[in-house]
Amino acid sequence: MLAEQLSHSTSATRRPEPGQPHHSAEPSNQNVPLKHLAASHSMLRQTVSIFSRLKFRKTLAFMLRSSLSPRLTLRWLRFLGEYTEQHTFAPPHDDLIRKSLSSFLVHRMAWKTRFNILTQHFELARQLLCPHVLQALWRGEKIELGTICGRERAYHLQLLLSDHCGSRHEGAFTVRLVDATDDALLCMASFVFVRRPGQSYSLIVGGLQGSARADAKRAVISATRDLGGLRPKDTIMLVLKGLIAHGATSYLIAVSNSNHVINHRTSKRRKRKLPDLNAYWLDRGGVPFPPFGFRIPADPAINEGCGSRRSNTKIAFWKIGANLITRKGNN
Repeated sequence: MLAEQLSHSTSATRRPEPGQPHHSAEPSNQNVPLKHLAASHSMLRQTVSIFSRLKFRKTLAFMLRSSLSPRLTLRWLRFLGEYTEQHTFAPPHDDLIRKSLSSFLVHRMAWKTRFNILTQHFELARQLLCPHVLQALWRGEKIELGTICGRERAYHLQLLLSDHCGSRHEGAFTVRLVDATDDALLCMASFVFVRRPGQSYSLIVGGLQGSARADAKRAVISATRDLGGLRPKDTIMLVLKGLIAHGATSYLIAVSNSNHVINHRTSKRRKRKLPDLNAYWLDRGGVPFPPFGFRIPADPAINEGCGSRRSNTKIAFWKIGANLITRKGNN
């Protein structure tokens, strides 16, 4: 089971890759624990200072979550400190420090498994993304992935932390499609990278959302027509499939309705959930894949010269995802 594999995973920061400087266990390098302690101490200072920047309600929620699982909270802070020291060289955004492990990605999943999924995501992101992209995301910045032109309008694709899109419980990173005219959201999907057998990788889609604006339905219909019949949610899925195009795994994973983290909320909040996600996953060829929900087949590599405007638009969206990954092969 994937969840069992994740529950026993360890941080890749402790397994240096060939050619990279690493710390040996010899007495000459006994200062390594002190470096890790210093990183953790720095993260603790940033954590304490968060309280002066948060509103009272958010501060109380953060303190309560931390008190429910103090050991896991300290492990998360230590991971952030070591990751910052070794890979990003800049403090993480405050929202990463207070990332919720009590309700993240999959409903009723063990906190330890969620922790392993989240740390594994960032280890894979380090391997797959350009350093400057990862560092910008780590600091909470928005990445402009590219612009796709329809018949009359243009559309921007963006990548940012899920915490900054109203989907902090659904994933770590979020891809958004917005109208270039007014930056109005059309669709977004939140996800995490995950390791798969054979030194490969895939991703787990924790949520697929549209806009909450009153005119959202009209905007989606207009965009679909402008993109030659390609729905905004389908464009986002093409980008996600492009993200795993360089791996050996032929599918991505999607969370089902029953496993969606919204089920952690009250019934009133659950009523605000998106329309039936299961129907969309099944329509995309999904098959049951516990403990998450569905396994969605990824399209094979898309080639140039497919002909129609719609096909060329699909290629453009897929390529934006594929070009974001810098490490080729069986990652």
